[in-house]
Amino acid sequence: MSSLKLNRVSTKVFGDVIVRGSKSISNRILIIRELSGTSHPVENLSLSDDTKCLHDHLRRINNNNNPGLPLEVDAKNAGTVARFLTAFLAYKKGNWIVTGNQRMKQRPIKGLVDGLRQLGAQITYKEEEGFLPLLIIGGHLKSNDIEVDVTESSQFISAIMMLGPLLNDGLKINFKWKPVSFPYIEMTISIMQDFGAKIELHEKGIKIAPTPYVLKPCKSESDWSSASYWYETIALSDEGEIRIPELGKNSLQGDSILADIYKQFGVKTIFDTNGIKLIKTGNAVKSFSFNFEDYPDIVPAVMTTCAALHINSEYHNIGHLEFKESNRITALSQELEKIGAILTKVKNSYHLTTNIKEPDTNLVFNTYGDHRIAMCLSPLVLKFMNIEINDPNVVNKSYPEFWDELKKLKFAVLKTD
Repeated sequence: MSSLKLNRVSTKVFGDVIVRGSKSISNRILIIRELSGTSHPVENLSLSDDTKCLHDHLRRINNNNNPGLPLEVDAKNAGTVARFLTAFLAYKKGNWIVTGNQRMKQRPIKGLVDGLRQLGAQITYKEEEGFLPLLIIGGHLKSNDIEVDVTESSQFISAIMMLGPLLNDGLKINFKWKPVSFPYIEMTISIMQDFGAKIELHEKGIKIAPTPYVLKPCKSESDWSSASYWYETIALSDEGEIRIPELGKNSLQGDSILADIYKQFGVKTIFDTNGIKLIKTGNAVKSFSFNFEDYPDIVPAVMTTCAALHINSEYHNIGHLEFKESNRITALSQELEKIGAILTKVKNSYHLTTNIKEPDTNLVFNTYGDHRIAMCLSPLVLKFMNIEINDPNVVNKSYPEFWDELKKLKFAVLKTD
């Protein structure tokens, strides 16, 4: 395992960074494009490993010349790839195996499988019940009213929703409980509607009419989740301004709420026709509390920001972070303790108490195979002269350009071991 040493040369941060296409949007567009049977280009498609993985597997699936033999699809540790392809392959005629790496085999998929089985899907667990790998005999789906448990991942509903327009009588999905990460469901609805789907959203479910997709050339929004680390960077600086082109105010992405959240940490967001500008204003709050049920991907950056700025904070409804690329609650707890922050659970919330002890002098951070843990820890060099990040290449999962963009800001020198 390699490591990356960051040595601070300034506490001031000025410059421009690029944030590429959202992998969440890109992967939804790729599935819808495949379901539509067209091949229109997608502008600003994510360069992430997850999107490349999905793109490559869709090409392999289309080129499969042995439909009688199961084709194995390895999603590695990509949740959207595993879940979107599980639904897609349940629809597509053929025999398929969907698997992943060891962590992906620990992440839940039962809610999705149960929902697809209600549509007639023939899916068998090859190992442990409720987890990958799956054997899928595709091509047997029919319209139905179904109930889906989405307390663990909104991707279960998004994966099934995208099939709805192709079913003979459409699809009605009832929410078993209130979905987590609801903005991602709204994202799926908006993208589907852009391509001609007719969808009714109600408090307790979704109804989708049998209207084929009409695909057109399109562009993926740049990724607001990735912008969270630049917000954090400005918050931890003594003085700074970062410009990020291609991020807009009227976004499909719920994580655009970063602009409101980081006001409380002394970061002002200015929107213009070219993107956004982040400016350090100071005046951070003394304490912070927020319900992150709909915004799980920005928790690592926000929690690390609070830890570094000595802001005691509360994080409500983040239990589903246990099922991400790592158990992010455990990962954040263990790594932020190294800088004197303690995370404790209180009922359905987590409380972060800061400045408990002096930080370790040799700050070496583990990343747990998780891109967001690596990226959220790196701005800590602004508060601690030298830090080291183990397994830095995990950022390739969502933001492969991250380290190059960080170098452009020139507040730290990066050295690989």
